[in-house]
Amino acid sequence: MAKRGVAGAAAAGEPIPLSRFGALVAQLESVVASARQKPPDALLCFDLLSELSSALDEAPKETIQLWQRKCEDALQSLLVFGACRPVRRLASSAMGRIIQKGDAISVYARASTLQGWLVDGKRADPMACAGAAQCLGEIYRLFGRKITAGLIETSNIVAKLMKYHEDFVRQDALLLLENALEGSGGGGSGAAYLEAFRIIMRGGISDKAYIVRVAAARCLKAFANIGGPGLGMAELDTSMSCCVKGLEDNVSAVRDSFAEALGAILALAVNPDAQVTKGGKKQNVSAKKFDDGLQKHLILPFLKANGANAKKLRIGLSLSWVFFLQMIHMKYGTLDSELQNYAVQVMDILQGNGSPDPHALACVLYILRVGFADQMTEPTQREFLVFLGRKLESSNYTAPTRVATLRILSYLLRSLGQVPSEFKDVLDNTVVAALSHSSANVRVEAALTLRALAEVDPTCVGGLVSYGITTLHALRETLSFDKGKNLNHELDSLHGQATVLASLVAISPKLLLGYPARLPKSVLELSKKMLNGFSRNPVAATAEREAGWLLLASLLASMPKEELEDQVFDVLLLWASPFTGNPESYLSQIQDWTSELRVLSVAIEALTAFIRSFVSPIITTANGGILLNPVLAYLGGALSLISSLSTKQLPHLKSALNLFTTRTLMAYQSLSNPMVYKSEHEQLLQLCSSPFSDPSGSEESSCLKFVLDKRDASLGPWIPGRDSFEDELRAFDGGVDGFLPCVWDDEISNFPQPESVSKMLVNQMLLCYGSIFACQDNTVKIRLLNNLDQCLKAGRKYSWYMLLVSNACVALLSGLKELLTLRGAQSLPTDIFSMVQSIFKGILLLSEISVAQRRAACEGLGLLARTGNDIFTARMARSLLGELITPVDLSYTASVALSLGCIHRTAGGMALSTLVTPTVSSLSHLSKSSNCNLQLWSLHALLLTIEAAGLSYVSQVQGTLFLAMEILLLEENGYVDFRQEIGHLINAVVAVLGPELAPGSIFFSRCKSVIAEISSSNETATLLESVRFAQQLVLFAPQAVPVHSHVQSLVPTLYSRQPSHRYLAVSTLRHLIDRDPAAMINENIEENLFSMLDGETDSEIATLVRATIIRLLYTSCPLHPSRWLAILRNMVLAASVTRNTSEGLSSSGHDSVYSTDENDAHYGADEDNMISGPKQEQAHSSAPIVSQFSRRNKHLRYRTRVFAAECVSHVPIAVGTEPAHFDLLLARSAIAKGTYFSNDWLVLKLQDLVSLSYQISTGQFEGMQPIGVQLLCLIMDKFGMAVDPEFPGHILLEQFQAQFVSAIKMAISTASGPLLLEAGLELATKVMTSSVIGGDRVALNRLFLLISRPLSDIEDLFYPSFADWVVCKIKVRLLTAHAAVKCYTYQFLRAKENVPDEHQQLAPLLQNSSSLLGKYWVGALKDYMSISFGLHSKINHKPFLDGIESLLVSSKVHKYLDEVWALILQATAVDAAPLEFDANDSEDVHEHTFIAGRSMVKLETSDFQFLWGLSVLVLFHARQSTVNTSVKMKLDCSKEKKFGDIVFHGLDNPRPCDKVLPVLLSLTTEVFFSKDFLSVDTCQELLQALTYADCSGASIVSLFLQVM
Repeated sequence: MAKRGVAGAAAAGEPIPLSRFGALVAQLESVVASARQKPPDALLCFDLLSELSSALDEAPKETIQLWQRKCEDALQSLLVFGACRPVRRLASSAMGRIIQKGDAISVYARASTLQGWLVDGKRADPMACAGAAQCLGEIYRLFGRKITAGLIETSNIVAKLMKYHEDFVRQDALLLLENALEGSGGGGSGAAYLEAFRIIMRGGISDKAYIVRVAAARCLKAFANIGGPGLGMAELDTSMSCCVKGLEDNVSAVRDSFAEALGAILALAVNPDAQVTKGGKKQNVSAKKFDDGLQKHLILPFLKANGANAKKLRIGLSLSWVFFLQMIHMKYGTLDSELQNYAVQVMDILQGNGSPDPHALACVLYILRVGFADQMTEPTQREFLVFLGRKLESSNYTAPTRVATLRILSYLLRSLGQVPSEFKDVLDNTVVAALSHSSANVRVEAALTLRALAEVDPTCVGGLVSYGITTLHALRETLSFDKGKNLNHELDSLHGQATVLASLVAISPKLLLGYPARLPKSVLELSKKMLNGFSRNPVAATAEREAGWLLLASLLASMPKEELEDQVFDVLLLWASPFTGNPESYLSQIQDWTSELRVLSVAIEALTAFIRSFVSPIITTANGGILLNPVLAYLGGALSLISSLSTKQLPHLKSALNLFTTRTLMAYQSLSNPMVYKSEHEQLLQLCSSPFSDPSGSEESSCLKFVLDKRDASLGPWIPGRDSFEDELRAFDGGVDGFLPCVWDDEISNFPQPESVSKMLVNQMLLCYGSIFACQDNTVKIRLLNNLDQCLKAGRKYSWYMLLVSNACVALLSGLKELLTLRGAQSLPTDIFSMVQSIFKGILLLSEISVAQRRAACEGLGLLARTGNDIFTARMARSLLGELITPVDLSYTASVALSLGCIHRTAGGMALSTLVTPTVSSLSHLSKSSNCNLQLWSLHALLLTIEAAGLSYVSQVQGTLFLAMEILLLEENGYVDFRQEIGHLINAVVAVLGPELAPGSIFFSRCKSVIAEISSSNETATLLESVRFAQQLVLFAPQAVPVHSHVQSLVPTLYSRQPSHRYLAVSTLRHLIDRDPAAMINENIEENLFSMLDGETDSEIATLVRATIIRLLYTSCPLHPSRWLAILRNMVLAASVTRNTSEGLSSSGHDSVYSTDENDAHYGADEDNMISGPKQEQAHSSAPIVSQFSRRNKHLRYRTRVFAAECVSHVPIAVGTEPAHFDLLLARSAIAKGTYFSNDWLVLKLQDLVSLSYQISTGQFEGMQPIGVQLLCLIMDKFGMAVDPEFPGHILLEQFQAQFVSAIKMAISTASGPLLLEAGLELATKVMTSSVIGGDRVALNRLFLLISRPLSDIEDLFYPSFADWVVCKIKVRLLTAHAAVKCYTYQFLRAKENVPDEHQQLAPLLQNSSSLLGKYWVGALKDYMSISFGLHSKINHKPFLDGIESLLVSSKVHKYLDEVWALILQATAVDAAPLEFDANDSEDVHEHTFIAGRSMVKLETSDFQFLWGLSVLVLFHARQSTVNTSVKMKLDCSKEKKFGDIVFHGLDNPRPCDKVLPVLLSLTTEVFFSKDFLSVDTCQELLQALTYADCSGASIVSLFLQVM
C-alpha cells in the first residue's frame, strides 16, 4: 500500500512528504549524484551515514517504506563508486536495516543486483568490490535463509575476489562467505558448500596476510556452527588438521581464530546428530561418531609438541579444548554433569608426559578450571569435587596429574564455599595421604588444598593442627633411629606435615573466629626443637631442620607481631649457628652440601619473613637498630657462604647455590632502605654484576614483564586479552626447578613453578643491582655506567647480545625508580644523566631489539626526565623533538615518539607546557605515516601527551579528533590495535573536554560515531574501549547521555565472557549510582547484578559487584524497601535467577519479583514456616532489563544466597532514620496525607521481614543461620518499641513471639556453632527484657530454662579450632543474658504492685541459679578489672575468662565487657547476702530485707570487698580531674547497647557515678552490717567518697539515709 501510495503521489506530481529520514536520504542522493564528477568526501559520507543510522532507529516503518527504494539505490551507488572501510560498513549496515525495517520483499532484487555487479564487473576498483561484497554479506547475515539459491554464485564471487592483490578485498570476500554460511543456516545446495569449503582450504588458510587467515578460520567456525553441510568426515578431519597447523602461526590473532574453529568443528564431530548431509537434511543417529577426534587433534599434538612453536601450539590446543567444551555444553546441550567424562582425557595428557613439565601442567589447569569448573552449576561442582577426590585414590596417577587435581580441588572448594560431606569421606585417603607423596610438588599442593578446606570450614583447623603436631613429634622419634627402606617415605611425611601445618598457621589469623592461643606457641616450640635437636641420622637431621625453618617462616610471616614479641630475641638466636663464624669451618662439617644449601635457603626465607614483620616497619627507630644489627650480621654470613662456595665452582652445587643466592638477595631487597646495608654494597655489586661480567653464562631476565608500565601494554608483547587468567597462561614460561608455591603467601600464583631458579636469580641480581646503584656516590655511579656501556658495545657481535640488552634495561629501570624513591637525584651531575641517556638511545638505535626492549628504553628516558631537573628535562624533550623532524630509521623514529610520550607522562607539567603544541604537531604528522608500527607508536605517544597535558590540551582537541577520524577513514585493513588506539584517543578527549561536551554537538556525535565504528568488529580490545567510553562520559560528561541509555548499554555487558568488560561495566554502574542516585533507583538493575554475581568467577569483580549492590541498597531502600525484600527473598530462598527463559515471564517480559506462585511454595503449610507469604501486590516500579545473555537454568549458588542474607540484614539500617519506617501509626498517617514521594514503609512489610529472617535463621545452611538470628536482634532494636494500633497497650512484635522463641530454641543448642550460639543468647536477652513475651508465662519460663541450661557447662566450654576470645565472648553473652533478665525482673519487683505473673514466677528460678551465677559474675568482673588495670598478663590465679593473659584475647574481651560490666555489677549486688546468712529466717525477715523476698547471690568477704572497692573506685573515677588514663574503664552508657527497656534501675540517662548507687544501696543493707562485712569506718569512707563524687538525686538521698 505504501509503495502504491508513493507511485500515486509521483504520478500525480505530488512531492513525497519530507521527514528527517527523508531529508538525509535526499542528501545522500545529492552526494551520490556529484560523485560522478568528483569522489565524495569520506568524512562527509561518514557523518551523513552515522546520522542516517540514528534516524533509522527513530523512523516509523511507513516513513522508511516511502524512501526505501531511493535510499537503497543511493547506498548501492555509493558503494560501487568506491568508499573507505568505515563508510562501506555504515552503508552496508544501513542497507540491511532498511530492508529489515521496511519492505523485506526487496531483498531478492537487491541481492541479485549486487551479485550481478560483482560477477559482471571486470577488475573493478578494489574499494568498490569490497563495498559490494560487504553489503551482500550483510544481506546474507540478515536474510540468508531466503536467498540460499544464490549461494553457488556467491561462492564463485568469493573465488574471484580472492585473486585480488589487496588484503582487505580478500578479507571482505571471506567475510561475505562467513555471513553467507551463517545466514543460510545449512539450507543451500551441497555443491555451493563444497565450493565454499574448497575456497577456504585452497587459499584462505594459507594466505600471506594474517587478516585473511583470521577470516578463513572464522569461515571454518561458521561451517561448524551450521552443521557442516556438504562435508563428510574426511573434510572435517582435513579442516581440523589445518586448524592444528594454524595454531603454530606467528600471529596471536590467527592462532586464536583457529583455536575457536578447531573447538567448534570437534564439537560438531562428536555430535553427529547435529551434522547436515549434502542433501541438506540431518544425519541419522547411527552416523559414525568421530570418537578419535579428540585424541588425534587435541591430545596427540599436545604430547608431540616440541621446538620453538611448542608453547604456542599447547596454548592454542588448550583454548581449543575450552571452546570445544563450551560448544558441546551451550550449543549441543551436553549436561554439565557429563563434562567430567572429558576431564579424564584432559588429565591423561599429564599421564602421558613422563617428565614434569610446568607448562603442560599450566595448560591442563587452565582447561580444567575454565572448561570444566567454571561451566558447572553448584550441584555438579560438588559431584566433580568428589569425582576428582576419588581419582586421587588411584595408585598409577603421576605426580603432575595429582598436582593438577589438587589445585582444582582447592579452586572448587573456594568456589562452593562449603565442604560436601561426601568429600569429607574421601579426604583422608586422598588429600591427607598426598602429604606423604614422594613429590614435593604434590605435598605442597595437598597442603594448599587443606588450607582451602580450612578457609571454607574453619571447624577442621583444630583437628588438623593437633594431628599435624602429633604426627611431627612421632616422626621425629621414628626418624632418629630409622635407616631402613621406609626412611624416604617418613622424610616425605615429615616435610608434608610441616608444610600443611605451615599453611594452617598462615590461614588461621584470617579466619573469622581467629585461631587458638596455643597454636603459635606450640608451633614455635616444635620449630625450636626441630632446629636445635640433634638426630643420630644426618639425613633425618637435615630434613628436620628444613621443616623447622618452614614452620618458623610461616609463623613469622602470618602471625600478628604481638604473639611473638616476648620471644623475638630467642627467635633471632636461631639463625646464629649457620650464619655466624667462619664459613669454611662451617662448610667443612657438612657432608651433603646440596641438602644443606636447601635447608639454608628455607632459613633465609624465614629471615626474610622476620625482616618484613619485625624490622622493616621500625627500621628508622632505635629498636629497629637493635633488631637490625643481628639481621645484617646473618645476611653478611650468607654472603660469605655464597662467596666461599662460588670459588669452589662445583657443578652439582649450581642449582642449590642459585636457590640460596636468590633467597639471600630477596632478603636484602626486603629491607626497605638499601642504605642500612651499605657496608655490603661492594660485595653485593660484585655478585649482582655477573649478568654483565659473564653474559654468556646468564639467563635473560623476565622482569620486563612486571617492570614496564601496564598502560603501554597495547604496544606488546604482552597484550591483555580476554582475561587475566588467560593472559597469565600466555605469558607463562615455567621452570622444572622453579620455586614451589609458598603456602603462607596471600596470593598463590595460578600456575605452579612459573620460572626457573636461574631466571629468578638473574631477576633478583638485576633488581638488587639497580637499588644499590641508586645509593652509590657519583664516582661509583659513573664507573658502573661506564662498565655497562662498555659491556653493551663489546657484546654486539655475540649471540647473547639481545639477552644482555634486556638485562641492562632491567638494571637501569630499577636504578632510576630507586633514585626517585630516595629523592636524591636532583643533586646528580648532568654527565650521569647524559651517560644513561646515551645508553638508552644506543639501545633504541638497534634495529633488531624486541618490542619489550624498545618499550623499556623509551620508558627509561621518561624516568630519566623525571629524575633530572626542569632544565635537563626540557632540553632532552627538545632534542628528541628535533630528531622527529628528520627521521632516518622508522623503528628509531617510533621509539623517539614513544619516548616523548613517556617524558610527558612522567615529567609533564609547567616544565613542558610550552612543548605540548610542537609535540602534538610532530606526533600527529607521524600518525599519518604509511608504516604501521610508526603510526601505532606515534598514536600511543600522542595519547600519553594528552593525558599528561590535561586541561591545557583543550586548544588541541579539535585537531586530534580530526586526526583520529582521518586515520580511521584511511585505514583499510581494520587492524584491531589501530582501532583500539583510536578509541584510547577519543576517551582521552572526552576526559579533557568533560562538561563542555554538549549532547547535540557535532563534536559529541563524531566521538560517538568513532567509538561505534571501532567496536563494530566485536574484538575484545575495541569493545573494551566502547565500555570505557560510557565510563568516561559518566565521569566527565554526565550531561551528554541520559542515565537510562547508559544502563541499557551496560547491563548486557555484565554478562560478557570478557572479565575486563564486566569489570568496567560494573564500575561504571557504581559511578552512575554515586552520580545520579535518583535516576538509578528506577532502573531496577538489582536482579541483573545478583544474576551476574552468581555466575562470576573472578574474585575481584565479585567483590566490586557486592559493593555495588550494597551501595544501590542504601541508595534505593529508603524509597523501595518492599521491592528489596521481594528480590532478596527470592535470592535467599534460592529461587531461580535465569533471565532468558520464556517460562514464568510476566506479560511485561520479565521475572516479576512480586509474583507469588513460586514464593508461596516457600511459605506453605510447613510447621517451621510460621508466617504466611505476602499477598500479591501490583508492582509500580519499571521492569528490570532483560539480559539476552544465555544463562543456565539453575538455582543460586550458596555464596550468593549468603550474600543475599547479609543484604537482608542491611535493610532495617538502609531505610534510614525516617520514623515512619518504624512506626505503623506514622506510616498510615503519611499514606493518608500523601506528603511523601513514596509511601513504601518498612513497617508495612514487617511481617515479610520477620518471616524471611526466621526462615534464614532456621534454614538448612548453617553458615546463614547466625545472619538470620542477628537480623531478628536488629528487628528487636528497630521495632521493639513500635506500638500496635489495633491492640492498645501492646507492641507490634508480640504477634511474632512464636518465631522469636523458635529461633532462640534452635540457636541455643549444644550442636550450635559459636556464632549461632552467641547470636541466640543476644536474641534471648532482648526478647526476655521486652514486651514481646506479652504475659506468656510458659514462653518466658521456657526461655529462662534455655539460657540456664548452658550455665552448668560454661567452665568446660571449648572450641579447639577457634580463638580463645570466642569462648570468652559466649561466656560474657550468657552472663549478660542472666544479668539483664534479673535487672529487668527487679524493675517490676521494686514496684511491689501489679507485678506481672510471668516475672513474679522468675524469682525462685533466679534464686536457684544465683549461687553459680554469683561466682561467674564476680569472676568476670575481676577479669575486667585486671584488663582495665593492665594486670591481665600477670594474673597468678586461674581467670574465669580463659586466655585473657594474651594481649589479643584481652583486647577483644575488653571491648565486650566495656558494654556490660555495670549491668553485671548491679545484677550481682541486688538482693545479695553474706555467705553465712541464715536462709532459715522467717519469711517476714526476708520480705523486709530483700526486694524479691529471698536472698540471691551469696558473697564471701573477699568478694564483698572486691565489689565494694570496685564501686568506690567508680565514684572516684567519675570525677574528670581524677580520671587515670592507665585505667581503661568505660563509664558512659551507650543507648545502642540497651537490653530491652532497661539500662539501670530507675535511671533513664545515668551518669557514671549513678551506675554504682544501686549497687551501694544493695551492699549497705542490714544483713551486711549484721555479719560484720561493714564497719563504721567503712561507712565514713563511703560518705566521704559520695561527697567527693558530687552525686545528687533521689538515689543518693536514699543511700545517705540507709547508711545513716
